[in-house]
Order: sequence, then C-alpha cells, then structure tokens
Amino acid sequence: MESTKPTEDSFIYIDIDAIDNKTHKVINPKTIKKQDAPSRATRKLSTGDTLFSMVRPYLENIAFIDCSLNNCIASTGFYVCKPNALLFPIFCFNLMTSKYVIDGLNSFMKGDNSPSINNENILNWLYPIPPFEEQIRITKTINSLYTMLDNITAEL
Repeated sequence: MESTKPTEDSFIYIDIDAIDNKTHKVINPKTIKKQDAPSRATRKLSTGDTLFSMVRPYLENIAFIDCSLNNCIASTGFYVCKPNALLFPIFCFNLMTSKYVIDGLNSFMKGDNSPSINNENILNWLYPIPPFEEQIRITKTINSLYTMLDNITAEL
C-alpha cells in the first residue's frame, strides 16, 4: 500500500465514517486543509481501488473508488486493495464484499473496544482468483443480477 502525506493545500479525505456500509459507497468524504490533516491520513487512492476497513470489519465498511475519488487520501484504518494485471478491479470489490472474505477476516479480530484485523490478516487470507476473463464474466453476471434486483425493487 502506498502511504503518502497530503501535499496540496487541501485534499479529499476518506475516513471510515465516510462509507455507507449498506451500499458500500463513499458518501461523505471530507475536504480538509493540509495543516488540519489527521495523522492517519496517509493512504493514497486511485481509481479502481477497494477500501476495506480493518477496524470493526464486521460492520462491512468497504467501498470501491471510482474516478470521482481518484487521488484522494484515506485513513490508515483501511486496507487498500489495488487491482493489477491479474485482478479485475470490480471483481476485487465483489470478492472483498463477499461473505467468504468478510467472515473469514472477521475470525482474526482482536481487541475489545475497537476490534480490528491487520494487514497481515488480509495479505495471508486465501482468495479464490479465477483467470482474468472469468473475473470479467463473473462481474458482468453480478452486475446483471443487481440490475434485475433494482428493477424488481422499484416495481414493488
């Protein structure tokens, strides 16, 4: 994960409370002046990243970073999952929001007041990663099912 201190006079900051854990979207990013930046503001984000909260992961504060949030800075309370040539960005997001990953990573939680997991828990978890083309096919199927669900919900 790339860590960096903010360099602009002000920047967009994403803390854990900026995530809607029902829709898995960033809904409340803050614009902060560099001199007011919290010490946790060091996770550099790019389009296609997936944020996964390491603090109270059972709350499912997970979000996909779209182009409107490119170059934002996130809290160190997040693990930033970065896509690469072998990992399709939206497949990664769908994987990280799956019950398999969430329940699996929750099993590593430690602490009473703010139970959390660490980078090693995420890095060492066993993820099922199909070939790239299959990731794209799975993502298209999931998106199509969500569209159908949205249509049915709207009709009701």
